[in-house]
Amino acid sequence: MGDTLHRDVLARPIVRCLRAARERRRLVAGRAVGQISGTRRASHLPVPQRRPISHASNVTRWTRARIRAARWFAFLAAVTVIASSFAVPASADETRDGAAPPRRDLPASVRMLAIAPRAAPPFADAPAATRAGRRVLDTLARVRGALRTTRYQHVTAVREREGLFAWDCSGMAAWVLARSAPRALSAIARPRPVARDFHRVIAKAPLGRGRGGWQRLAQIGEARPGDVFAWVRPSDWPRRNTGHVGFVLAPPVAVPWLEGAWAVRIADATSAAHQDDTRESDPDGGYGEGTLMFLTDPSGRATAYAWYGTYSEAVVMTDIVFGRLVR
Repeated sequence: MGDTLHRDVLARPIVRCLRAARERRRLVAGRAVGQISGTRRASHLPVPQRRPISHASNVTRWTRARIRAARWFAFLAAVTVIASSFAVPASADETRDGAAPPRRDLPASVRMLAIAPRAAPPFADAPAATRAGRRVLDTLARVRGALRTTRYQHVTAVREREGLFAWDCSGMAAWVLARSAPRALSAIARPRPVARDFHRVIAKAPLGRGRGGWQRLAQIGEARPGDVFAWVRPSDWPRRNTGHVGFVLAPPVAVPWLEGAWAVRIADATSAAHQDDTRESDPDGGYGEGTLMFLTDPSGRATAYAWYGTYSEAVVMTDIVFGRLVR
């Protein structure tokens, strides 16, 4: 939308100039034949005598017209280049939900991967680390079993008996926590939390123990089913969302061909599917399960995410946290 808006604003003066030039040419031609703007001159007015026009004069006029046209085309090309510099990168949500923007407008937070995409390594089943985590998995299983219709939208609308689950990532997370870990949800202290709020409460939680229903995990390898992940929108991305949040479904698996990379099976709500996603054939998005890939620093802390898992050609550098529900 930003790209179209800037192009329209810059193009309006050009259109007016072109119309004015066309009108002036029509007026000149009308005077030469005794007409002005399509209206004949009054019969009592003398018709000006036309001066004979030589072939050389015609060639000169034709050449000047070509020069004027060339100048206009050059001017329009320059304006197009200037307008494109105002383009706002679009996302799949993402644009939307954090999916990588087009290559021609990659922000500094996006890093290309120099490896060929491969299938994700297999995941193993494991229990949740806490009772609250088990309740999260039970709630997600209930959603999975009742699901008939789902779509991605920023206003949460759930009719469980009808199998309708319409929400965004933070709306889904809040709905699940309200039924499985209400104390952890109350620690966010907002009636309608967004992804940034989940990130903030996890980042402030202590390591090794719980507080306010949350415990922060120091390394991605510690994550277990029922845990929560969240990241904030990079500062150089469009302000269409605050980040992303979801739930871990299986213990992270190290990616053997990429040092410091981990594949994670997750559940979330989004409009753009992940790797091996249950929403691949659903254009409306909504609730689903897929695979993400995270890169870590030497300490094991996640520093970047890959939206399409091990199929991704790029990663996005941002602040990522993993948290555990303890109450």
